[in-house]
Amino acid sequence: MNSEAIMCPSHRCAPGSQLLGVRQNNGTVAILPQPLPIDNDFIEKVEQHPITPERRFRFTNKCVENGCQQWNGKSCRVAERAVQYLESIPLNEKLPACSIRSNCRWFLQTGAEACKVCTYVLTEIIEEEFYNNLG
Repeated sequence: MNSEAIMCPSHRCAPGSQLLGVRQNNGTVAILPQPLPIDNDFIEKVEQHPITPERRFRFTNKCVENGCQQWNGKSCRVAERAVQYLESIPLNEKLPACSIRSNCRWFLQTGAEACKVCTYVLTEIIEEEFYNNLG
């Protein structure tokens, strides 16, 4: 696959990003049927809230590989770390609906395992918050 077409499912709230999901009260992320384009007005509004956008929403944008601190030179560290938690979360064997799966960095790298943990991942989260959401 052309690396230009690969999407990061955990991008920052930035120009060019799209809204991929919304955090629910139980801490999981509801993935939207289609990513929604965001504009500068959206970015300005969500940045005024005391909780960062990356703790309330999930965004997608082009995977920048070497331009990202999570890139280890050949793969995404976030995807590798996320699948390590599979045994700690309640799993649904049915994969969540996702409109970016076919060109998602995490799916291309780790397959369906990434999809099973995806709804538990926020771009910005503190460890205590993650573990509280598991129980």
